[in-house]
Amino acid sequence: MPEFARWEMHWSEVSVFDRNAIALGIDEWELMNSAANELVKEITKSSIGKDVLFICGPGNNGGDGFVASKRLLQLGWNVGILASHDYSKTKISSKARSEIDDKIIHVWPKVPDHEYSLIIDCLLGAGSSGYGIPLRSPINEIVSWIKSKSIPILSCDIPTGLGGKNALIPVKTLTFHSSKKFLNSSEVGEIIVAPLPWPREVEDCGIGDILRYPKISKNARKGDRGRCLVIGGGPYHGAPILAGMAAARSGCDLVSVAMPTNASNRVNWPNSLIPIQLPDSDFLTNSSYDKIVDYILSNSIDSVVIGPGLGKNENTIDTCRKLLNFVVNNKIQTVVDADAISALPPETWPDGMLGVATPHKSEAKGWLSDTTASQALSNTVEEEAVIIVTGPVDELTGPEGRYCYAKGGNPRMAVGGTGDLLAGLIGGLMAQGMKPWPAARLGCSLLREAGTKESENSGPGMIADDIIPQIARTITEWLD
Repeated sequence: MPEFARWEMHWSEVSVFDRNAIALGIDEWELMNSAANELVKEITKSSIGKDVLFICGPGNNGGDGFVASKRLLQLGWNVGILASHDYSKTKISSKARSEIDDKIIHVWPKVPDHEYSLIIDCLLGAGSSGYGIPLRSPINEIVSWIKSKSIPILSCDIPTGLGGKNALIPVKTLTFHSSKKFLNSSEVGEIIVAPLPWPREVEDCGIGDILRYPKISKNARKGDRGRCLVIGGGPYHGAPILAGMAAARSGCDLVSVAMPTNASNRVNWPNSLIPIQLPDSDFLTNSSYDKIVDYILSNSIDSVVIGPGLGKNENTIDTCRKLLNFVVNNKIQTVVDADAISALPPETWPDGMLGVATPHKSEAKGWLSDTTASQALSNTVEEEAVIIVTGPVDELTGPEGRYCYAKGGNPRMAVGGTGDLLAGLIGGLMAQGMKPWPAARLGCSLLREAGTKESENSGPGMIADDIIPQIARTITEWLD
């Protein structure tokens, strides 16, 4: 892996990497000062005079602006500061603001009475609600005021309102670490990418990935947080149950498990799972295809996990291929695990499939041969497909240069069943609305942390079942 993969980042990955950096011991104040230093460098190159106006929002993007404005004040520049709010909402941005004399901070709607040669847009950055999302008050009014001034703009990280009707159109955008999604438009001016003092490991799966976990609505109803179907069992009945319980513990509302009859009858079914008994007796065949498809369509299934405990009967693999064609055609996010990996087309990703494949090294070799995971995903885009080669260190490959590791955990996690937990956990996260790349990252990091926590209780005797409750506890702790 290169020092940094530097893929085009989703906006929310900025906070993910920031959180990972803090967990790795990188000082948050140092990060903000580094970003501010890069901003000052670009301002001194871009400004035609020493009169600049910073427009600072309430988050860390505004904090970058406060620190940079202090540096320019120390250099003797005439600096104006217009804050969108009378407070900053994070500890680090509050610290940055506190180091500026309140007398020179104008809070909207009070504005500086001075003509400036350059406006520095530090309103939202990656903290924006998203591309093309309408701006809320007072940001919308501030943007309208800025645009009425006809003064050149330099945006910090991401232009405010990008993609919307009232977006700021800068002459330059200074972004950090790597380019961001949607910065390839004509609305951002010249793009400058500045480094940050992040170690390479910030790109790996970690605690920061919890920041992309879907928020729980106060008015949520059953099914709002997803419906996941696990298709497995036949020779083995425990694997699909482990996958199903991991999906349930991820926060997914409704988890169903479809198994051939004899495997289903061997199970002491957990109350949290919905059993779907298939027409087949001993292993999955085409006889069960119509029932599975009907169940998916009639129950509005959001994600499918296929493979745990299926076995490698030739008829089973043929049915898996048929089911994979169905989920592709219906754009259902899918985890392909264990024996179902044999149903994937050799050396490539199924055209149009949204989801994750989780082969261990020998399965990956059998599927991909000498083709790299990156080559297999060459026709996929953004965050829509992931290959996880599992092992003591998981290797995650996604589209367009995405590549990272999942490290940590406990050696006892080599016990049978943890791969089933990972497949179910990712399936449950995707059912809740996460795309494959963030779901894969979060699933890998959650499982390893849950295994580490449970090893303190169960020690050398830890089994996969022991880890399941720790998944929910880890989510709760990371969200706190």
